[in-house]
Amino acid sequence: AGKNYSKKYPEFESPAARTYSVRMVSYSGINCLNEITKSITVLATPAVRFDPIPEVCSNTPSFQLTQAGITNTLPGIGVFSGTGVSPTGLFNPAVAGTGTHILRYTYNGSNSCSNLLDQFILVNPTPLALAGPDKSVLEGGQVQLTPALNANFPVTYFWSPPTGLSSSTIPDPLASPPDDQTYTLTVTSEKGCKTSDEVFVKVLKTPQVPNIFSPNGDGVHDTWEIPFLETYPYATVEVFNRYGQSIFYSVGYKVPWDGTLKGKPVPMGTYYYIVDPKFGRKKQAGYVDIIR
Repeated sequence: AGKNYSKKYPEFESPAARTYSVRMVSYSGINCLNEITKSITVLATPAVRFDPIPEVCSNTPSFQLTQAGITNTLPGIGVFSGTGVSPTGLFNPAVAGTGTHILRYTYNGSNSCSNLLDQFILVNPTPLALAGPDKSVLEGGQVQLTPALNANFPVTYFWSPPTGLSSSTIPDPLASPPDDQTYTLTVTSEKGCKTSDEVFVKVLKTPQVPNIFSPNGDGVHDTWEIPFLETYPYATVEVFNRYGQSIFYSVGYKVPWDGTLKGKPVPMGTYYYIVDPKFGRKKQAGYVDIIR
């Protein structure tokens, strides 16, 4: 009398409940006794599973965990907990950060019984691709691409397209594209995590200076168009009359000459020019005829 007794019943997952009988016998002397029997119902425990989670990259978009659940049919609700995971199991690698994290899945049965399991997830670092500043190169020349190299773990580099590159698999190849080209740099870690960035290479072509135009207002060759000269932002263009007097001067050539001087048309005839593209290009000198 006055003592507490305990009994641990075995855990089970099926059926939904098991009933056990507990009998207590009280003795007074040897043959005088009394007894009582009670029924105890033990409820099933949720059979939780939490399968291994594949490792992910830190820039992987948020995704739903599908590795956890129960293997019996006990009604209830499963809840996730841990760094970077929502209660419903939406895992965000960017929030979790790189490294190994422990996630927990707890299943609360409608019978007030619960069970839980833990699982690990590894978030691998993602290299940052920075292709570097845009470049300009003379037609036929070459320029070195200068990406920012900031990975402190093994990575590989890949440039695309390979057109005009000395190599597509080194971080800083020489570029000599035939025309304006956008290159994409993809940096990949040994775990397969990758990011990409772009760099634009402007090809400065030799200006082709025409030697005739007709500013007569008919909409055809009304201005002195010099192809490719707009790609030389610091180019200078100067035009002289036959007496050597400067009648037109421009730094850059966004607005082509329309054959006027101070808003008035210049006479028909031959004029002389000096075009200096800068950027290492030689000056070009010649004549242009104005006809109407």
